[in-house]
Amino acid sequence: MRRSFKSFIVIAGVGLLSLIATQAQAANGPGVSDKEVLICSYQPMTGKVSSYFRMGKGADAWFKHVNANGGVNGRMIKFKMVDDKYEPARTKNIVKRFVERDKCFAIVAPLGSAPTKAVIDYIVKKKVPLIGAGTGAAKNVFYKSRYVFPLYPPYDKEGTDLVRFARDVFGAKKVGVIYQNDASGKTHLKGIEVGLKEYGVEMIASEGYEPKEVDLSSQVIKMKNANIDALICSCAPEPAAKVYTERAKLGLKAPVVNVFFGKSPKVPELAGQAAVEGVYFATIFREWDDPNEHIQQAKGILTKYYPEEQHDAVHLWGFTGAQVFTEALKRMGNNITRANLLDTLEGIDNWKGSVVPVVNIGEMGPGDEAIKHLLVPSMNYVVYKGGKFQPFTPPWMK
Repeated sequence: MRRSFKSFIVIAGVGLLSLIATQAQAANGPGVSDKEVLICSYQPMTGKVSSYFRMGKGADAWFKHVNANGGVNGRMIKFKMVDDKYEPARTKNIVKRFVERDKCFAIVAPLGSAPTKAVIDYIVKKKVPLIGAGTGAAKNVFYKSRYVFPLYPPYDKEGTDLVRFARDVFGAKKVGVIYQNDASGKTHLKGIEVGLKEYGVEMIASEGYEPKEVDLSSQVIKMKNANIDALICSCAPEPAAKVYTERAKLGLKAPVVNVFFGKSPKVPELAGQAAVEGVYFATIFREWDDPNEHIQQAKGILTKYYPEEQHDAVHLWGFTGAQVFTEALKRMGNNITRANLLDTLEGIDNWKGSVVPVVNIGEMGPGDEAIKHLLVPSMNYVVYKGGKFQPFTPPWMK
């Protein structure tokens, strides 16, 4: 009898300890243990637009740096990147594994308009925070969910601003547009159409291209035959390089402004410096030669962990989302839940500890759109001149 009672006490004690352990574990979100926090990201590590993997490398370099310095509040950040080749069907399968098998705490600094458009509904439905996705497409920026934290301004706003740029900087009355035939390019087009009406400019030629398209000569020929005053190029780095190579061959003299996601050292590297000389690019970050301490720190970190990389703005996309997530993780202490992450991110105000000049994340109420959660709110411009990207200030920003 006494032995049975003792056995009961032991079993009850084990059960109680197990319950306490379960409750302690339940206090943290999925992917969180006493030693690490698992976050995930889909990236085009291979394929036609693999140059965009620079975003993933930037984020990865930052997290490696954080872990090398002890992690955050005693936990390491495990950053899992998987190659989706910029193919939405692959992205869907990858994200499902992230959520259902890997139990990722959040998805941080993923890349791509089409891939994100394919998975954002599922991510939000599963209540997984999506932080700093590399896309300005409307689906992401205007999503009505607190779980979405867009990286940069919407492509349609940029498209409108580029029409103004063409008019005020180039004196253009008639423009042509070459755009990527996906969510990003089509959103740019919507903004461009708004800008045409707002600034009294006419679009007399528009030509799309597929992300995997190898030859863009026909698009450039049509621009030349249309006798445009200026060209707006909604082009990724590799297609942009092809456009500028053909532009030089055909002698198309119309000045060009390229959307910010196409600003990369890859463009003059692939097209040749002469072909890119005088081309303007929108941008959202400081240049790498900026003396700012956070930029110089990022340069050192990227050089340490990815010494083969040529520093580029797309790396900074990754640094931004990674740094904002890290800051939120620090502020959460040991209460690491998805709900607390949302609250903590919305509490980041006038923070200057990132490669971004200042981060102000707004609060979202019922029915609000994710544009209130922007990590980077505004655009700047550069011109490729004398072998490098140089700052340029349009008239309305002076």
